[in-house]
Amino acid sequence: MKIYLMGRGHRLQQIRDALGLSRLVAQIIDKNTDSVKFGTVEHPISPEDLIIVTDFEEGPLRVLLDNLLKQELPAKIMVFTPVPSRTLLRDYPDFLFRDESLIYKNELRELQRKAAGLHKVESIRNLARGFPFLTIIWGNPDPDAIASSYALMELVKEFASEVTIAYMGEFTRPENAAMVNILKIPMRKFTWDLLQPQTVVATVDAQPSFFKGDDRLRFDLIVDHHPLSDLGEPKFADVRPTYGSTATIFTEYYQAAGIRMSKKIATALFYGLKVDTGNLTRNVSDADVAAFRYLRMRTDENMVRTIELSQLPVETLDYFAIAIANKKIKREVAFAYLGTIPNPDMCVHVADFFIKLTGISWAVLACRSRDRVVVVFRSDGFRKHAGHLAEALFMDYGSAGGHRTMARAELDLARLQGELREPSDVAIEDWLLKRLGTKLKSLAPDLPMPVQNPQR
Repeated sequence: MKIYLMGRGHRLQQIRDALGLSRLVAQIIDKNTDSVKFGTVEHPISPEDLIIVTDFEEGPLRVLLDNLLKQELPAKIMVFTPVPSRTLLRDYPDFLFRDESLIYKNELRELQRKAAGLHKVESIRNLARGFPFLTIIWGNPDPDAIASSYALMELVKEFASEVTIAYMGEFTRPENAAMVNILKIPMRKFTWDLLQPQTVVATVDAQPSFFKGDDRLRFDLIVDHHPLSDLGEPKFADVRPTYGSTATIFTEYYQAAGIRMSKKIATALFYGLKVDTGNLTRNVSDADVAAFRYLRMRTDENMVRTIELSQLPVETLDYFAIAIANKKIKREVAFAYLGTIPNPDMCVHVADFFIKLTGISWAVLACRSRDRVVVVFRSDGFRKHAGHLAEALFMDYGSAGGHRTMARAELDLARLQGELREPSDVAIEDWLLKRLGTKLKSLAPDLPMPVQNPQR
């Protein structure tokens, strides 16, 4: 394959250098371009060859292109030019045009993104400088929250006087506990004595509204990817609802700031991104795909495999049996109530299974656990938004929210007492069905048929 570079200006040499081409492969023709003939001994041509043309003025460019057009060459002809002219596309339809301004535009956007990321990293570090730094994980720690808090800890540990990661809930899923143990991520259960007057308080993969409005919690720093809610008055906030994971945001921080990413950080972020996007099958943006590709080359795959093999305890089978026995499938909706159970995350496993059933576009699993009623949603994502549905149905009873294909609500049982006929699992299930039926019509209780008057 031979490449010919034709035209005027310094771009010819830049293009050859950018392509990493040698003089034997790429020949620059910058003299008498309007009369050069191909198919000669000096300029042999074949179908696999490529002619790259560049010029900064439309007049000389047209002269060159007219010459090439007359020769009816078998090679492909590619044109780089800053001249924005639709008539060029019309007059030379067989040539491949590339507007140079688009190349600069993409490069400048990338530089702008990196500059913004670097500024955010500097802002985070300045906020932490000289103070105790506390990251609080909302609810039961999941891989995205664990990975993001770990990445944040590494960003600020040399600037803060001390760094702590604390979680509000419990480790109820074995793979999440395995992630922390295998990667040796330092975490502890949250206690109120961690909130000292000078402590910089952060949360990742969550927003202040998730914490049920406790006035004692004031967040200085928020990094999240959930739909935007009231953030209060943080000193730093970066919320990107179009991203599939918070791990993606932290991956961009490391890239923008040119920070070396350890294998453990890369593995944590990769696993967090992988889980939150279902292996890039839900709630995915271009940024998630780029981060996935970047992290995959830096990840310890054996660690990821070990974590994933820790997912399902044997007792999960019992809850699948309960769900299958109690299932209510009406048209496109599958619902099951698991009763009172110690680990509400069992609803997640079953919901992930139910949404895979043929013809099911909504899976809703619920249970009672301690003083809460937990409802887990899964949807197929087509013209549906699980997070919006969860908020509309249950926000008044506790916390609720999520993404298009997955959401969760945790209801305070005390708030339901006035609407339950009795404090039993049967009553809770009936109440949930009625509540869900207001939005998912196929779950609405069947109304009795009207009594027909007998004919006289």
